Amino acid sequence: MKNRILAGIRRIRTALTLRNRSISRSGRDIHIGSNCRLWAPTGIQIGDSTYIGHDVSIECDAIIGRYVLIANRVAFVGRNDHDYRSVGVPIRFSPWVGGEPSMHSDSRLVIEDDVWVGFGAIVLSGVRIGKGSIIAAGAVVTKDVEPYSIVGGNPARQISRRLPDASIPKHEELISRGNFRFSERGYEYWEVSPAKSEMEH
Repeated sequence: MKNRILAGIRRIRTALTLRNRSISRSGRDIHIGSNCRLWAPTGIQIGDSTYIGHDVSIECDAIIGRYVLIANRVAFVGRNDHDYRSVGVPIRFSPWVGGEPSMHSDSRLVIEDDVWVGFGAIVLSGVRIGKGSIIAAGAVVTKDVEPYSIVGGNPARQISRRLPDASIPKHEELISRGNFRFSERGYEYWEVSPAKSEMEH
């Protein structure tokens, strides 16, 4: 009974957060943790079965794909929020460019499907994080990440590959024909199909 009540509270919290005017489109089975700040000049899109942890800040236009895992205390921030080049103006009072759609071509962050962004990572706007990638905890991502890369550090650089290239088509094929449903009640209520026995480890 307690599990159902807590799950209901989490569903209500997510539903209320998704009513935020910055959310321009959202999929199904999304989880958004407590104390998240979601703000964008023109919009944030969130794909199916995406998990956003506690204390996450999204403060730029963003497209977030399906099956994305965003850990606690991650920040997606605009790289052009303040015009620091204003001569004779203290930085505290520098013009803030975030109130209007940015004239910069790099204003939107794109996170493709099946990406894991680790605890406390910072990702700047204008970056594309390729499908299947992993961003290590505490990484600072300032440039694009190739699909199925594992990156870490400040600034982030590739440290490994998530899967061998030969395994990627099989991985993507299993996902494309699978059915994956999240439940706030806990892992034992998730729907993961194809069955785990079909997945490679």
